[in-house]
Amino acid sequence: METPVIGTGSVGCAATMKKCFAVVVLLILVLCTVVYSEECIDTLTYAVFPYVPDVEYYCELIESRWAELEPNINLVRAEWDCYHDGEPEGIDVIMFDAVTRDTLLSAGWIQPIRPGSLQESEDFFPFALEGFTVGDDLYGIPVFLCGNFLIYDQGCEAVATAEHITDLTDASGILVVNSEDPVNRPQYVSEVIADETGEANPSADDGAEDMMRLIDRLAIDAHKHDNDTQVATAYDSGVGQGYIGFSESMRFLKRRSDVTRIKSISFSEQENTLRVYADAVAVTTGAKGQRYEKSLKLMNVMAEADILTALSVRDGVPQYLLLARRSPYQPLADQFEIYNQLECLASNEENHVIVPAVKDVGFGNSSADLLN
Repeated sequence: METPVIGTGSVGCAATMKKCFAVVVLLILVLCTVVYSEECIDTLTYAVFPYVPDVEYYCELIESRWAELEPNINLVRAEWDCYHDGEPEGIDVIMFDAVTRDTLLSAGWIQPIRPGSLQESEDFFPFALEGFTVGDDLYGIPVFLCGNFLIYDQGCEAVATAEHITDLTDASGILVVNSEDPVNRPQYVSEVIADETGEANPSADDGAEDMMRLIDRLAIDAHKHDNDTQVATAYDSGVGQGYIGFSESMRFLKRRSDVTRIKSISFSEQENTLRVYADAVAVTTGAKGQRYEKSLKLMNVMAEADILTALSVRDGVPQYLLLARRSPYQPLADQFEIYNQLECLASNEENHVIVPAVKDVGFGNSSADLLN
């Protein structure tokens, strides 16, 4: 007679239940780990463009707004210079000049923005977005623009009516230009070649010598430091009837600010090729998952219209910033008429963002190499 096996069904059922319980516990642990890893993002590190006129104030505005949106995630400031520094390791969001765009891409340091993550995209000038677009991918949110403009005394008829540098050929001593500066001079050469050829991002050319000789003759106070404030200060002290510089240098004008105007001018006898430098915020390749999502949110804050509007006025003084989006200009123009002129410069649909020529970009290039 066979011995009956008692309770084998119960034992098997119990074993099965134990296995199921173990699987459930394991799944719970995995889910908790995922949730915990997402929730444990308590800091984001960011670096603004170090050449913004007032870095401290800009950071204060960003961090104040961020605290309203994400009070549990602290922002940590970092220093990073797209022209001279290497990989932005440990930084989630960086700001860079479009002239270094392809170098950063080649090095694999920045990643594209997820489609639809750009807030109020219609408020940005289309050409500014195009400057950070490669193929179908957007590699940054544009924030600031700048360029070499003619800043002048509205009472000087010769400068006020000039459309080309050559219109001033016989007016030696009329401009303040830092044409001897080793950093700015290549910019002027590039402007000359661009206007001569009609190409926004021209390759090197030998045809700029005559025009540079003219610019040198017009320069009555050639500074040797990469500091537009010195040129602006010389003009403000009564030297010349105008100067060539970035718009934000106008914040140093005291005596002549009320009579000063700004416009673009051709650096040759050909038509002016409208071109501007542009700075954008980007997310680095180190930001993944939830950190990537929060980085996108921070980027939108750094480019927020209200923040840029506030940044454009400090202690009741305009900062003369060229912004890459439309909406801040009207409230600024309501306070300072000069912003009507700045809006005309920034919003011109013929503008091109200055980016490196394709042949000049490669894995072996440093950001600084592109500027030399």
